[in-house]
Amino acid sequence: MKVWVKYIGKITLTVVIALTFNSCMNPNGTLKWEYKTGDWVSSSPAIGSNGTIYVGSEDGNLYAINPDGTLKWEYKTGGRVHSSPAIGSDGAIYVGSSDDYLYAINPDGILKWKYETGGDIWHSSPAIGSDGTIYVGVGMLWTGASYLYAISPDGILKWKYETGWGELSSPAIGSDGTIYVRSLYLYAINPDGTLKWEYKTGGLVLSAPAIGSDGTIYVGSSDGNLYAINPDGTLKWKYKTGDDIWSSPAIGSDGTIYVGSSDDYLYAINPDGTLKWKYKTGGDVLSSPAIDSDGTIYVGSLDGNLYAIYGSGHLAHTPWPMFHHDLQHTGRVGGPQ
Repeated sequence: MKVWVKYIGKITLTVVIALTFNSCMNPNGTLKWEYKTGDWVSSSPAIGSNGTIYVGSEDGNLYAINPDGTLKWEYKTGGRVHSSPAIGSDGAIYVGSSDDYLYAINPDGILKWKYETGGDIWHSSPAIGSDGTIYVGVGMLWTGASYLYAISPDGILKWKYETGWGELSSPAIGSDGTIYVRSLYLYAINPDGTLKWEYKTGGLVLSAPAIGSDGTIYVGSSDGNLYAINPDGTLKWKYKTGDDIWSSPAIGSDGTIYVGSSDDYLYAINPDGTLKWKYKTGGDVLSSPAIDSDGTIYVGSLDGNLYAIYGSGHLAHTPWPMFHHDLQHTGRVGGPQ
């Protein structure tokens, strides 16, 4: 398995690193390659069907990197690329920039179109619906308001929905096309841009949602709880951890929900909301877990370590089982799982 890691050490903030695990040819955990961009890499990589790695940099570029670590192409936007890319079914790459544009870039690195939103695309990464609609959160810095934009595959605005003050997360999309996004509240928005419901937790909703096989939406809050919300917007259960939950949940094939907390623990929670186990790391667990095909859970900690922890099943086949949908981070309904 290949695990793509953002390395945020003191010196190599600008490097995308590939580590090789469980290889018969290379010692476990040894460096495969590294690629240096011009600034910090805060974007999470997305991996195309041909193995190309797409990642943004604070230097304003979207990079396409070959599986051997060589540059395929780079595309320069007008601002910092903090947002993580999403990959359409036709191979087009969608990414936001702090220059207020959403970019659609063809697999050869040529611009397909760009859409001016009028606000920053910073913490929200695009999500792609089954009909190719691109959903992305936009923050208006001068007013504090945030909007969810729905943009057609040809770059035309379908609608936008105002959520009020607060940054928008990366959206998650349900099997019926409902878009779930967090701002101050957890919002459920119909495919036509009307509000289905909103749910207020006991604090700020911090993490991006994940969706279970029965439509349950899981999301973390600054009150330290992981919330399980029914598809009708009512509370199913909540589980209390020891601190804020910034980590976005990931769901295993047996229904176990894995989520990190700022109390230094990775939690495994049963589908009924009871604790299965928890694992203590050496720092806050802000990163979102990834689940390998053999059940291993990979998660980062602010102690500087990437942890590999035994789990009990592969990534679930649900509408949206983890951050950006799948292990390749395509951000697309129907992407690989």
